[in-house]
Amino acid sequence: MRSTYFAAMLIAAGLPALSAAAEEGASEEAAKWTGDIGVGLLFKRGNTNSDSVNSNVNASRDSSYWRHTFKAEANNEKEEDPDTEQYSRTEEKYFSSYKLDRKLGENSANYLFNVATYEKDAFSGNHYQASYAIGLGRRWIESDKQTLDLEAGPGYRVKCLEPQDTYFSCDDSEESGIVRVALKYDLKISENTVFREDASSEIGDDGGSSSRAETSLTTAINSHFALRLRHLLEHESKVPAGTKETDHTFSVGLVYTMK
Repeated sequence: MRSTYFAAMLIAAGLPALSAAAEEGASEEAAKWTGDIGVGLLFKRGNTNSDSVNSNVNASRDSSYWRHTFKAEANNEKEEDPDTEQYSRTEEKYFSSYKLDRKLGENSANYLFNVATYEKDAFSGNHYQASYAIGLGRRWIESDKQTLDLEAGPGYRVKCLEPQDTYFSCDDSEESGIVRVALKYDLKISENTVFREDASSEIGDDGGSSSRAETSLTTAINSHFALRLRHLLEHESKVPAGTKETDHTFSVGLVYTMK
């Protein structure tokens, strides 16, 4: 089983190079990267003193045969102890993912995907977790108003169970094969407002599952800035004692759009 996962990872490592070669050799005009950058700040003073910052980046590039999707986000919060008047960190979370799709024909609805994710949450009971998956996807709906993608495939997940001084090394890890299923739905409600649902779940052969669902409503203010209402649900079926299975994050922030 491990050799199968390793072979899949080697294939994934070669896909970006194949993508670049294919797109450079194509006669069509190269597709451009588009995306947005969002930042939210919250400062509380009074009965509770706390400072929190959340930021996220979304970028994508879509051509006739290849589609790239990159996502990164960070959340940090510090809160003051009323007795000592010292600030301590109460939240520290980072997430990133990169997905590369190869369409099975020019502008085909069917595609092969490979996706890598990395998450570090200082208050989850795990130091970090990383995963990689490949599989088959299909764009079931594509119109001027909405798109719907569904995909599924096998993969591999590594969880670091003990706190470490670095982001990648780990003395105590838990590894498992996974099946990844995902959904992405975009709906253009009006000329200036877009609804998006981006959800995925990784079901491990050890019985544990990790799920993530991001729901957002983005309204353009002008050609470059927008206001975004966002809800993020994260669920772990197996967590250390004293840790909750589900986290909810609600945010409202300003978004800068790259076109």
